[in-house]
Formats: sequence, C-alpha cells, structure tokens
Amino acid sequence: MQGNKTMKLSDETNVAATRGSSISAYTNQPIMYGAELLDAARTRFFFLDTVNVRMLGQGAKDYVEYKRTKYLGRDRGSTGMQFDSGEKAGSDITNTTMNNLDGVTITPAFYTARITIENYSARVNVFNLVDKAREELVYAIADEVDVDIAEGIGDATEAVVGTQGALTLFGGDATADSALSNGDVLTTDMIAEGARYLKDNNNWYNNSGVPTMDATTWKNGWQNDVSAPYVLFIGPAQEMALRKDSQFVNAAEYGSNEVVLNGEIGKYLGIKVVVTNNVESTAVSGTAPDATTATAAQTRCILCVPRKAYTFVWGLEPSISVTPLPWQASQTIVLQTAYAGAVVHDDSIIKIDVTDA
Repeated sequence: MQGNKTMKLSDETNVAATRGSSISAYTNQPIMYGAELLDAARTRFFFLDTVNVRMLGQGAKDYVEYKRTKYLGRDRGSTGMQFDSGEKAGSDITNTTMNNLDGVTITPAFYTARITIENYSARVNVFNLVDKAREELVYAIADEVDVDIAEGIGDATEAVVGTQGALTLFGGDATADSALSNGDVLTTDMIAEGARYLKDNNNWYNNSGVPTMDATTWKNGWQNDVSAPYVLFIGPAQEMALRKDSQFVNAAEYGSNEVVLNGEIGKYLGIKVVVTNNVESTAVSGTAPDATTATAAQTRCILCVPRKAYTFVWGLEPSISVTPLPWQASQTIVLQTAYAGAVVHDDSIIKIDVTDA
C-alpha cells in the first residue's frame, strides 16, 4: 500500500476549465479536520468499515499487530498442545513449545494531493469551486484507501504444503484465472465451499488450482461470530448473479436488528454479503490477479474474516486545508494523510475468482 499514488493533482484550475455564469463569490474555507473528512467519505468505504482499524500514537513511526500464528489446542499434530494420558508417577509431563506468537509491522506512509484554483475562476463560477475541490479530494482518498485494502487482502499469501495461508477458488471447473470463461459466475455453492475452508482446522492449498488438504500442517479454524463475522465482498456483476439465484433470494436474511454494513445486501448462510465496485476486476486480455491473462471479464471476490484478516493504520487521519496564494491570485486546497495496512492472518481469507457474465 505504500509508494507513489496517482491522485496527485497539481495543474492550476483556471477559467478555461471552469467558465460558466457568474452567480456568487466565495469565501476562504476553514480547515476540515480528519473526523469530518472520514464521515464525508463514509459512503465510499466498504472494506475500511470491516477491517481492524488503528490510529498510530503521536510521535510513533510503526505499529505492530500481534497475532497467534495458530491455536496450539487446535493443532493435533506433534507441534500442537501435547497432552499426556494417565498419572505421571514421577516422570515429567511432556513439554509443549509455545512458538505461535508473532507480529506484523505496519509503517504508515505520507500522501498528499492538491488542487489550485485561481481567484477569478472562483469568482465568476456558478459553483463554489473550493467546496467542489474539497469534495473531489475527499472522494479520491476514500476510493484510494478502500481499493488499497481490497488489493492488499486479495494479494494475501497463498497456503502451500507446510505453511498456512489464503486459498483461491475458481468459478466453474477452471483451475486458473486464464481458464475462466463466460458462465463461470459466482454461485451459492461456492459461498458454502469457501465457508467450509474458513472453518476448517486443516490447511488447504491449491494443487494446480484444485483445493487439496495438507496433512502436515494445521491452520486456524475461524468461526463466524458477532465480534468477527464472515463477510463476502462481491462486485455488481456478482450481485446480479445472486439476485437471479432462487436459492440465494430465498435464503438471504434481511431486516434483522444487526448492524448493516455499507453496501450490504443481506446475509447468506450467516455470511454478510457486501457489494462494492472496489473489488479487483479484470477486463478481457488483462492481467488477472493470479498473473495469468484473462480470457473473460472477471472479478476477484473475497470471503474473509476482515477483523482478523487485515489491520489498517492511520498515521495521520486525512485533513484538508485551504491556503490563499496572493502572489498567484489563487488559492490551493491540499489534502494530507498518512496510512498503511497489512494482512495479519492469511488463513482467514478465501479468494473467489469468477466471471462477470
């Protein structure tokens, strides 16, 4: 999530870009602080509202999210909790090595964006251009953050033999994104299958695109509970597929007293289903998430336990300031923020790659 961003806006906005009927003048706008900014952007947050969000303390550079790599009691092998049967009668109780504590270091990076408006353009325009510029910056940072999180979760490290991690499922009988063809859409069976792998203590990995159980390693079996619920993120095309599926329509739950997430269209098998256009999508002939070439338009849906899967850290919550530039007869609207995020538990993520039609 760190590196150069594409939302930097530095060209001056002048009459040629904004001309229209003169209706009202403007006044300099005060600084809009982070809390207000985040509230204004709330309708564009889908992933951010579900993951684990932290604020870095003043003067701190890094944030470390601690985790258990696995629960020793769930590992029935020789590396898990060892229980002796019978009375020891003077012999030592078998020792269990507690080697399941780890941490993920997250270092927020600093980002800025700017729009500069000449005073004359602002004065002879039907819109309050300062307000419009502020809105553009709010929407830009909201989309940037949410897409970053989506891509971060979608890039979670895959499980392999001996190492727990994420698992990818493919629509239809495909075993790679390049093999997906029209008709390999999201189905309710895929949702049920993904939930099965999330709950399982066994480590499942892709063996040439086919989910295969690893007999050498155990993973965390994630339960779907109120404090850390399962969430399925899908795109608009997948929403249409589910709306046409009578099994989903008949079984989806609505109208409960539970808090509804932004974009949530209901629950299926106890899983919150959220529709967002911030999920990764690939056009025909584009490079798909698994690095193969897509032969059909497709989307990477994500079924995960967001609170466990990903931690997002604000180093500096977004703020916008408006500064007059009298020597240029203009004013500049600047957004500043610092953030980063990282996957914490790869094994709480199931990637579901399907076609859009």
